[in-house]
Amino acid sequence: MRTFKLKPLSLAVITFLAAGQLYAQESTDAGKVTVTGEGDKLGTGLLVDEDTPKGKSTVTRSQLEKSRPTANAFQSLNLLPGVNAMSIDGTGMWGGSLRVRGFNSDQMGFTIDGAPVNDSGSFAVYPQEFTDNENTCELFVTQGGTDNEAPHVGASGGNIGMSSCGAEDKRRFRVSQSLGQLDYRRTFMRYDTGKIGDFKGFISYSTTAADKWKGEGEAQREHIDAKAEYDLGKGSKLSSGFMYNWMMNHNYMSQTPAVWNTTGYKYDYGYTQFASGTTPSSNYYDTARNPFENFLITPKANLQLTSTTRLDIEPYYWWGYGGSTGLYSLKEGTSSTSTSASASTLVHGGIGDLNGDGDRLDTVYGVRSSVTETNRPGITTKVTHTLDNHQIMYGVWAERARHRQTQPYTKLDASGTFDPWIEANLYNMADGTPAQGRDWKTITNAHSVFAQDTIDLMNSRLQITPSLSWREVRRDFQNYPNLGYSGSYSGNYYYRIQESYRQFLPGLSGSFKFTDRTQGFASVTRNFKTPGNFDYGNLAINATKTAPLSVKQETTTNYEMGTRFSGDWYKASATVFYMDYKNRIASSWDPVEGITHDWNVGDSTVKGVELEGGTSPWNGLSFYGSLSYTKSTINDNMLASATSYYATAGKQFPDTPKHMASASVQYVTGPVLLNLTAKYTGKRFLTMVNDAEVKGYTLLDFNAAWKIANNVEGYFKNPILRFNVSNLTNQKYWVTSLGSGSSVQISSTTGSTYVYAGAPRFASVTFQVDY
Repeated sequence: MRTFKLKPLSLAVITFLAAGQLYAQESTDAGKVTVTGEGDKLGTGLLVDEDTPKGKSTVTRSQLEKSRPTANAFQSLNLLPGVNAMSIDGTGMWGGSLRVRGFNSDQMGFTIDGAPVNDSGSFAVYPQEFTDNENTCELFVTQGGTDNEAPHVGASGGNIGMSSCGAEDKRRFRVSQSLGQLDYRRTFMRYDTGKIGDFKGFISYSTTAADKWKGEGEAQREHIDAKAEYDLGKGSKLSSGFMYNWMMNHNYMSQTPAVWNTTGYKYDYGYTQFASGTTPSSNYYDTARNPFENFLITPKANLQLTSTTRLDIEPYYWWGYGGSTGLYSLKEGTSSTSTSASASTLVHGGIGDLNGDGDRLDTVYGVRSSVTETNRPGITTKVTHTLDNHQIMYGVWAERARHRQTQPYTKLDASGTFDPWIEANLYNMADGTPAQGRDWKTITNAHSVFAQDTIDLMNSRLQITPSLSWREVRRDFQNYPNLGYSGSYSGNYYYRIQESYRQFLPGLSGSFKFTDRTQGFASVTRNFKTPGNFDYGNLAINATKTAPLSVKQETTTNYEMGTRFSGDWYKASATVFYMDYKNRIASSWDPVEGITHDWNVGDSTVKGVELEGGTSPWNGLSFYGSLSYTKSTINDNMLASATSYYATAGKQFPDTPKHMASASVQYVTGPVLLNLTAKYTGKRFLTMVNDAEVKGYTLLDFNAAWKIANNVEGYFKNPILRFNVSNLTNQKYWVTSLGSGSSVQISSTTGSTYVYAGAPRFASVTFQVDY
C-alpha cells in the first residue's frame, strides 16, 4: 500500500538546493514584503497593460497572494472575461471544471512554465495537481486562438499558461500555517538560498488536509516545488524546475437533478458498517477515492547567442500514476462484470475462484480503479532573430507519451478495508493474470514545426504578425482482452488502431496604436483538436464486430477584434469574437452503433462580446469588472436514428452560459487590505436540444489581510495574517460538469444528466512569517 514518500529525484533536488546553504553569506534582509504585492500599481491585480494582438487576460501575483493558499488555477481565473470556472469545494483541492467561451478545459491547451500538462490521452486538466499558489507568479488566458509555438494538439480553443516564481535574490525561509472549517489545515515552508555567486534556488514543501463538506471522507495533499538558476551572463542562463504532487481524495457524488430533489442538497457517500456475508453498499465513502501521484521536470537553456539571436531549449518530463476507485461485483467463471457471461468465449479462462471456496459459482465484490500511468518526455526548441524591423521566431516541438490504462480489482474485506492504489490483494483470472475492466496501451507521438514574423511599421505604431505551424499526432492504440462491459458492448477482444492527424495552422494578427494610450487589435487563427484516446477503447461490440473509428479531428477558425485603453488611473478593453467550429467533438450516445463514444456532433458557431476594466488605487480604493456575452450555437440537427434527427439546430451548446459578470472591490489602508469579489453565472443547458437546464447564480468571496507590526525583530519578520471566505452568502447552486465537460446528452430522453452540488460557505485563516 502506497504512502507519501520523496522520490529519489526530489531528494536530489533538495540536496542540490540545500547545499547552497553551506556557502550562503549571512543575511538579515529577507526582501520587501507587502500585503498587496504590486497592488500599489495594479489595484486588484486583475488587469495589466497588454500589447498582444489578440484577446488575453492575466491574473498577477497581486491577486494570487490574497486568495486562499489552496486555490487552484481554475478558481484563480474565474473573474476574467469569458471564463466560467466551477468548484465542488471551497478549498480547491477537488479540482473543478472550466470553460472559456464555451470551450471546455479539454479543448484548451494548459502549460506550466511552457510544458504541456493536459492529459496526453483525453486532454483533461486537473488543476489540483499543479504548482502551489505561493509559488505561482502569473496566470494568463488567451480566450481565442492558441499561441503559435504552444505545444498542443488537443487545443481547438485558446490556451492557459501558469508561470511559477523564480528564486529570491536574498536568502529567506518562509513559513505559513492555515486553519479553517472542515478541519482544514495546511503547512507551507519555502527556503531560498539567495544569490551564491551566479547561482540561486529555492525549494518548498506543503502538506494539506480537509474534510468534505458533506458525506464522509477528506482530501490529503503533499507537494514539493523547486527551482534552480545559474546566470551565464550576457542575457543567458540555465535553469530547472521541479514539481511533485501526491493526493488521496475521497470523491463527491454526482446525481441527476431529480435525485437531488429527493435526497437533498447534502446527500453524499456515507459510512456503512460492513459485516461478513453481507452485500457492500455502493454508497460506502471509502471505496470512492481518487489517489494520484505525479511530477514534472522542466530544465531550460536560454542562450543569447548574439545581440540579435536567441536560442531557447526547453525539455520536460511528466510522470503520473493513479485513478478513481469504485465498488464492483465479479461473477466467477464469466468474462464480464455483469452477473452472466455475455461473450462466446472466456477471456483468460474466465474469472477465477476469487473467494477460495473451491468453485467458480459465486458473485464476489471488490474495488476497481481506473488506473492511468503516463510517461511523457518532450522538448521545445526555438530561435528568435531580430533583423531591422522584423522579429523572426521559428522552432520545433516533439513529445512521446506512453499511456497505460487498466482497471484492476482488489479485495474488499469485511471491515471495508482495501489498498486504494489497487496494487495488493488483486483478483485474478483463471490463468493467473489480473482481472481488468479495461486494458489499454496508447503511444502518442506529437510534434509541430512553427514560424512567425512580427513586423514593426510606422515607428512601432503598427505591428503585423503572420504565423504558420504544422502539427501532427500519431496514435498507436492496443486494446487487450479484458472484462469491459457496457450494455451490449463487451471489450473482450484484442484489436489495434493506428491513426494519424495533421493540420496546417496559419494565423494573422495585428495591432495599431491610435494614440499613446489607445490600441486596436485584430487576429484570425486556426486551431485543431485530435480525438481523445478514450474513443479508441469503446469500439469492441462483439467477437466479430468492431465499431468504426469514425470521429474526425475538430477544427476552429477564430476571429477577434478589439481595443484597449490605458489611462493614468484606469484601464479598459473590449473584444468581439466569432469562432467557426467544424466537426465539433463531444461524447454522447450513438443511436446507429448503440454505444456511447466520441463523435462529431456537427458544426457550430460561437460569437460574443467581452468587456474588462479596472482602476489604479485612489485613496486606497480600486475596482475591477468584466462582462461576457457568449452565444454558442449548434448548426445542425443531430442524428436520432438511421432516418430521423433531433431538433438541435439553433440551440445553445450545453454548459455555456450566455451571460456572465464579475466585479472586485478592494480597499487598502496602512497594513490592512479588504477585498470583496462577485461572480454571476447565467443559466446553462444540460442537453443539446435544450430541454433541461440549471439556473444561474451569484457567488461572493471576501479576502482580508493584515501586516502585523514587527515587534520581535531578530526572531521573525514580515508577519501577515490573511482571512478568506468563499461563497459568503452560502448560496446553493449546481455545478454542471467536472473533468471532461465535453461529455453531453443530446436530450433528457437519451440519458441522464448529472450535476454536482456547489460548495457552501467556507472560511479559513493563514499566518505567514519570514526568517
